[in-house]
Amino acid sequence: MVKEFLYEDRAGLFAALASDCQAHLAKALADRGATTFMVSGGSTPAPLFEALSLSDLDWNNINVALVDERWVDKEHSASNEALIYRSLLINNAAKAPFTGMKTAAKSAAEGCAETESLYQALPKPFAISILGMGNDGHTASLFPHANGLAEALSEDNQQLTAPIAAKQSDVTGPNTERLTLTLNGLLQSERLIILLTGEEKLAVFRKAMTEGPVEDMPVRAVLRQNKVPVELYWAP
Repeated sequence: MVKEFLYEDRAGLFAALASDCQAHLAKALADRGATTFMVSGGSTPAPLFEALSLSDLDWNNINVALVDERWVDKEHSASNEALIYRSLLINNAAKAPFTGMKTAAKSAAEGCAETESLYQALPKPFAISILGMGNDGHTASLFPHANGLAEALSEDNQQLTAPIAAKQSDVTGPNTERLTLTLNGLLQSERLIILLTGEEKLAVFRKAMTEGPVEDMPVRAVLRQNKVPVELYWAP
């Protein structure tokens, strides 16, 4: 079951979600002393991250890590790591430890083992994973019919991370080589929050909720699992 929180405007959406995330992160800290906050790139979550950066949380013990990353250097305009440094790891949250996915390896496949080791060391369960969704039905870097998709979604795959070679499209842009959390990695979260804006994205989400192959819309793997609560936060 997916819980839906639909707002009339984006200001209301981000205010509510920031308050919700702050409360859950505070509870995770109280329960375990340290926790992990998994975050996505893209422009949509930036207002959420900027609001959270002002929160009076014990950021020293909130490990921030990426849900996925393009295999580009952090100086690249497409780097999710760079976006997180600009939008979240500022103000009070500048103290948060950060774990990126991109390594010095030439490829995501070659760098995955190093990133996997870093991710295995993060405090678990992850408190929250913030996910987006593309118009093609991808989430994280789990792209339709991508090379590596089946392995990344396999219930037998106990790895937290996996390399993905997406099929180039208007959604992927030129940066098709990615590293992503696997389905198993996503299911290490206490909560999976899908953050969307706009009527077009809501229509894609509604389609993903219907029957159809996971390979066509990989977000379905997240929506159909019953181990971790999934929440949709949306505004026009």
